[in-house]
Amino acid sequence: MNQQGEDFATAAAEVARDNGFSPAVAAIEDLWYGYLHAPKVGGVPTTGTKFDNGNAGAAAIKVASRHPAVNYKPWGPATSPIQVPARLKSPVAYRPGEGEWVPTKIKVNGVTAVYVARVRPDRIHTSVYATVAWFDTNLLAFRQVPGTQLPEGNLPNRGNGRVESTLRPFYMAAFAAGYKMDQSQGGYVNQGYVMKKLVAGKATLLTYPDGSVRIVNWGRDVVPGNFLTARQNLSLMVDHGVSQVVNEDQGQWGQVWYGTGSGHNYVWRSGLGVRADGSVVYVQGAALSAGSLASLLVRAGAVEGMALDMNQAFANGDFYGPYKPIGIPINPENQIPTTKFLKRSTRDFVAVFSKSPAY
Repeated sequence: MNQQGEDFATAAAEVARDNGFSPAVAAIEDLWYGYLHAPKVGGVPTTGTKFDNGNAGAAAIKVASRHPAVNYKPWGPATSPIQVPARLKSPVAYRPGEGEWVPTKIKVNGVTAVYVARVRPDRIHTSVYATVAWFDTNLLAFRQVPGTQLPEGNLPNRGNGRVESTLRPFYMAAFAAGYKMDQSQGGYVNQGYVMKKLVAGKATLLTYPDGSVRIVNWGRDVVPGNFLTARQNLSLMVDHGVSQVVNEDQGQWGQVWYGTGSGHNYVWRSGLGVRADGSVVYVQGAALSAGSLASLLVRAGAVEGMALDMNQAFANGDFYGPYKPIGIPINPENQIPTTKFLKRSTRDFVAVFSKSPAY
């Protein structure tokens, strides 16, 4: 694997796409993922239902202090925590611990700020779990970080593909953003610079100076215009709490000539959703179609949700902060090095920070 965690096959496929062989690559991937290496149907999981929280202990129940310290002035202090969601529903009979929210070690003012649950993604692939992480946005701040190469193009103030040094003491988690720009069907704006014009009707991840995050249908939804970064990736997978994936072969979930086969193939995928209470849910799994990813976002309470990246080398994320020195994967089944978002990342990613003193 290279420093980005790509194996030889993934790296070779990326090079081939960049050199005009996208149709051939997609046809091979469709055969590989759809037939030769399709996930097992039926059966029972061989992995545990619960996320290993590293002996995080019981969930904290105290509220944030009345006048908490502020880690970074633009974010403001952490406020009273959001209530943890109800247990995730399983599409089949529950296994012990399935869908239960397990507290991580990440705490802000003594309050657990991130929980993780594991649940089966559909009624067919019953031997695998997907992982869902829940982030309390009253305690945490979000920022999008450009990679050294992606988004593609001449981007002023691109940086070095890392979280800036002044924010690293508060750095709690990170996960990969969307596709390459030529595959995302959308645009990218960072700190006022339009690298690629935003496209009306596309799913748009907005992050703001105060650390808040929104997912919108660009051009339809009215949103504050003072965002730091706007990143588009395909169409909304979830809109007003309803899955928008009616036909998994639709081009809106990734053109077959550019994506990993097509939306109906069960591969590594990740997605992000914003709940009605403002909290954020992140989904990642090894055997997800466009439809099952959208279904998981809905089950996790997402009002608006979108696809992030796909393939194991790219659909990944990690916890940092108390998980020293190099972090742990959000999804324990994803074995891409956890240093990916600590070192220089070639691809853009979403970073998560504590608003007030952590753990």
